[in-house]
Amino acid sequence: MTRAWPLLTAYVGLVALYAWQAWERATPTLFSDEIEFTQVSRSIADTGRATIRGAEPPSVSLYEYLAAPAWWLDDVSSAYGAIKLLGVLLMTAAIYPAYALARLVVSRPYAVFAAVGAVVAPALSYSPFLVEEPLAYPVSTLALLLIARAGVRPSWLASGLALGACLLALFVRTQLAVLLAVLIIVLLASAWRGERVRSWRSTWTPWDWVGGAVLLVGLAVLLSAGMGRHSYSWYVATSSFKDRMLEYGLWAVGALAIGLGVIPLIAGLAALVRPRAETGDARTSTFVALTASSLGAFGLYTAVKAAYLSTNTAIVIAERNLIYLSPLLFIGTALVLERRSLSLVVTAAATAFALYLVKTTPYALETYPNYETHGLAIAAFANRIPRWPAETIETALVLVALGSGLALVTLRHLRGRALAAVAGTIAVFALTWSLTAEIYAANGERGASDQQYATLPKPPNWVDSTTGGRSAIFVGQGISDPNPFWQLEFWNPSIRWFWGVDGSTPGGVTPNLLRPDGTQDPADLGAEFAVASKGVAIVAPPVTTVGDYVLYRLGGAPVRLRETTTGVAADGWMSSEASYTRYDVKGQGRGFVKVTLSRQGACFPQLEPADATVRVGSVGVNRFDQPGIERLTEVRHVKVRACEPNPVVLRVPADPWRVEVSLSPTFVPNELDPSLGDRRQLGAVLSFEPLRG
Repeated sequence: MTRAWPLLTAYVGLVALYAWQAWERATPTLFSDEIEFTQVSRSIADTGRATIRGAEPPSVSLYEYLAAPAWWLDDVSSAYGAIKLLGVLLMTAAIYPAYALARLVVSRPYAVFAAVGAVVAPALSYSPFLVEEPLAYPVSTLALLLIARAGVRPSWLASGLALGACLLALFVRTQLAVLLAVLIIVLLASAWRGERVRSWRSTWTPWDWVGGAVLLVGLAVLLSAGMGRHSYSWYVATSSFKDRMLEYGLWAVGALAIGLGVIPLIAGLAALVRPRAETGDARTSTFVALTASSLGAFGLYTAVKAAYLSTNTAIVIAERNLIYLSPLLFIGTALVLERRSLSLVVTAAATAFALYLVKTTPYALETYPNYETHGLAIAAFANRIPRWPAETIETALVLVALGSGLALVTLRHLRGRALAAVAGTIAVFALTWSLTAEIYAANGERGASDQQYATLPKPPNWVDSTTGGRSAIFVGQGISDPNPFWQLEFWNPSIRWFWGVDGSTPGGVTPNLLRPDGTQDPADLGAEFAVASKGVAIVAPPVTTVGDYVLYRLGGAPVRLRETTTGVAADGWMSSEASYTRYDVKGQGRGFVKVTLSRQGACFPQLEPADATVRVGSVGVNRFDQPGIERLTEVRHVKVRACEPNPVVLRVPADPWRVEVSLSPTFVPNELDPSLGDRRQLGAVLSFEPLRG
C-alpha cells in the first residue's frame, strides 16, 4: 500500500486541480462538437437510442453512453457539472496505465515521473469538454499498455486483450483505429526477434533482403491505394497535398513538443536507439517498437487530417490528434534518465530536429485559446504575462532545445549526487513546464467560456424555467452567428424542434408554408410553446421576451407566422436578396410599406451606386411549398447611393402580402477600407415598416 501512495497522491491532487478548472468553465464553447455530444448523450438518456434531433448521427462514442445518465439529474447545470467531473476523473486516470507501461522499462521512481508527466500534459485541459478526448486519452494509454505486454510475452490471451483494448478505443474515438496498426507492427516486431524467425533469417541471402524490401514497398503502395478507396481525406491528402502533409504534420509535432517542454521529445526520440547490449531485452525492444510505430501511425493520421482540413475548412495546427503520444514521450524520457545509455549522434539529431520544429512551428499568438493546439498555450503565456514578442519566444525555445540536448548528453558523464541533481532538474523542469502549459490553456478556455456565458440570458435555462419543461419549438431566421443558438439549445432541452424559415438555423429544417395565412407544415407537432428569433413573429400570445427571443404560448396549435424577414443579418445588413412577408393582416385593410435601403453607414467615396428592385404582391405557396409572390401589384427601381437612406414607399394589397428586394452590385467593406475587418458581401441596411392607408 505504501508503494501506491505517490501515484494515488498525484492522482487526487491533479483531480482536485482539474475539477476546479472544470467548475470554473461556465458553459460549453466548442461548437458544434459539444452540442452534438450533448444531443447524442441526451437522446440516449431519454430514449436509449443515439440520435441527433431524431436522425442517426454519423458516429457515436462510448463516452456519450457513459455521460448519458448525467442527464437524468434535475437540471442542466447539475448534469453539465457531473459530466465535466466525469471527464476529469477519467482523463486523469491515464496515470495508472501510463505507470504500468513505464514499469516495463524503468524502475518505480522513474515510472512515477513518467505517469505524472502523462497527466500534467497540456492535453489534460480537454478534460471538462463535452468531447471524446477525456475517455479516449486513458483508453488509448491502456491499449498501448496491453499492446506492449502482448509484444513482450506473445500469447493468444495477451494478443486478444490488446485487440479488445484497440477495438474499445475505436468505439471511443474513430481516430484510435491507428492503434490496430500499432498492434500489428508490435506483434510483427516481436515475431521478428523470435527464435524461429531469427533462425530463418540467418539463411537469407542479400537478394532475399532486397526482395523483402521491395515486398514491403509494394505492400505500402497497395495499402495506400486501399486507404484511398475507403477514405476520401486520405485520397485527397496523399494524392494532391503531400507538401501540406509534411508541413502541417510537423507543425503539430512542434506544438506537442513545445507544450511538453521540448526535452521529452528529444529524450523520447533518443530512447528509440538502444545500445547493442540492450537488444536482447524484450521489454525495451517492445517499447521501442511501440513508440516508433505510434509516432508513425499517429503522425501520419495527423498529417493527413491537417492537409485535408486545409482544403475545405481551415489551416489548423492539429496537435490535438497527437496528444496520445505524450505518455510514450515521458516514458522515453524516464528511460533515458535512468539508463543514461544515449547515442551521441542520435541525441544530436533529435536536438537538431527539435530546433527545426521550434523555429518553424507557428506560435499562433493571436489565437488564444486555440482548441486544436493547447500545447502552444505556453507561448501565449510568454507573450501575455512577461509580454515577450514572438522573436524572444523563439530565442527562448531555441535555448531550451539546446539546453535539453546538452543536459541529456551530460548525463552520460555524471555519477552520484551530480547525476541525481541533473536528472531531478530535468524531471522537475519537464513536469513544471507541461503543467504550466495545461493551466494556461485551461485559463484561456475558461475566459472564452466566461465571455459566452456573459452574453446569455440569466438564467440561461430561461425557456425551461418559464415553460416548466414542456415542449417547445424554435423558429428562427438570419442566424449568422450560431453560438447563441447552440447555447439556447444546450441550456434548454425542452426545445425539441428547430425550424429556420430561411434555412439558417444550424441543423434545423425549413418548414413548408401550408396556407398563405402563415400556417406552417408540419402542423401536428403539438408543441406547447414556441421561441422566435429576431425577424420572426408568431400569431400566438407572447409569454416573455428575452433579448432577441420571444416566447409564445401555442398550447399544441400549429405554428402560424405573423410576419417574417429573411436575408437580413442581425446588424440589419442585407446582401443581394431579402424579403419581408406579412401573413397576419386582420383588421388592417389596404396600406403601404416603407422600404429603406440605407447606406448611411457606408460612406466610402469610391463606392458606386447599386441598383435595387423592390417587388410587392400577394403571398402564395410556390412549387417548393415556400412563400412567394403569387400576384404582383407593384415594382419600384431604386438607386442605392452611399451615405443616403434611400427609402421607397409601395402600396400593399389587403390580403397577406410579401416584399422581395434584390440589389446589385454588392460591396466588401474590407476591400474599400483595409482597416475594416468585415469581409461580407453587403448591399444595404434594410428595414421594412408597414404603414396604414
